[in-house]
Amino acid sequence: MDLRAKRYDVVDPDAFLELAYEQRWTDGLPVAPPTEEKVTRILQYLKVDPQESLGTVAPRHGEATMEKIAINCAMAGCKLEYTPVVIAALKAMLEEPFNLNGVQCTTHSVTPLTIVSGPIVKELGFNSKDGVYGGGSRANATVGRAVRLIMWNIGKAYPGDMDKATIGHPGKYTYCIAEDADANPWEALHVERGCAPDSSGVTVFGCEAPHSVSSGNVMPFYMLTSLADTMSALGNNNSHVMGQTLVTFCPEATKILKREGWKKQDVKEFLFEKARRRLGETRNTAHDWDLANMFMPKWIDRDDDSVLKPVVKGPEDIHVTVCGGSGCFNSVCPGWGEMGGFAVTKQIEIP
Repeated sequence: MDLRAKRYDVVDPDAFLELAYEQRWTDGLPVAPPTEEKVTRILQYLKVDPQESLGTVAPRHGEATMEKIAINCAMAGCKLEYTPVVIAALKAMLEEPFNLNGVQCTTHSVTPLTIVSGPIVKELGFNSKDGVYGGGSRANATVGRAVRLIMWNIGKAYPGDMDKATIGHPGKYTYCIAEDADANPWEALHVERGCAPDSSGVTVFGCEAPHSVSSGNVMPFYMLTSLADTMSALGNNNSHVMGQTLVTFCPEATKILKREGWKKQDVKEFLFEKARRRLGETRNTAHDWDLANMFMPKWIDRDDDSVLKPVVKGPEDIHVTVCGGSGCFNSVCPGWGEMGGFAVTKQIEIP
């Protein structure tokens, strides 16, 4: 194995942890020692050249070699089988539409959310049900953590330095969910976005933390109206600079939608039509009106304060997935805006 990372001799795990804090290899949470044995096992499992690079990670543009990726996966506590999911997520983030440099450096509270879908969810034990955005699943936690450590250690976006986020985001420790195939009445997210029907995939989307939406066991019109109202809150970027947004439906909601014959496209079109604010409201609350004006659809009359402005340019900019447990709470994760963080999907390649 052509391993080139610098070696450090430490006497025990506690000494390593202190070294990790001293060298700024961690954002505050403990990390596991990435021993040569662990890193070698990961690289052998992946069957890759340690010095093969996926590209550079903004903003410091560190080279994302397979060796460095393996080191960060080891520090995050990933099982071997989780590493292809991390690699797919990284490949997605490095695509131009995602604009990782902007996502890493903006003042906005946006961070990459990794959404895993397909057979791999059950095979590897990803949590797609109760508490899906919270803790309790090693797969969710360590995959999300590995993605974040790669952004931290290879991209080197440190708070107050290159990362200018005003208030930050709890997902900057780990941010990974999975789609619930059992509760999903529609096409899987990764398949909808171009992956093979029998495959598994990762969709990465730059967004805020989830906004819980109490919907109750009500008919689709009322359920979706509540979601549309949350999507069009004046405080989120979508209401001003468009972009994309994510809506997650819980199983109780999808049962109702399926029973009433609602397709995913029906849901997207309804939300696009209903998630709107008066132009005058957005004008008066805009942080940067010139920026908002630049991204506004051409058909909007800028002189008419009463016109209803949508939060995205079209239904295709509303991403829909299914996850969560019992109860009647859906969620909305607003995006960054037209500046980037756009959803990118990659098929997971199992070695």
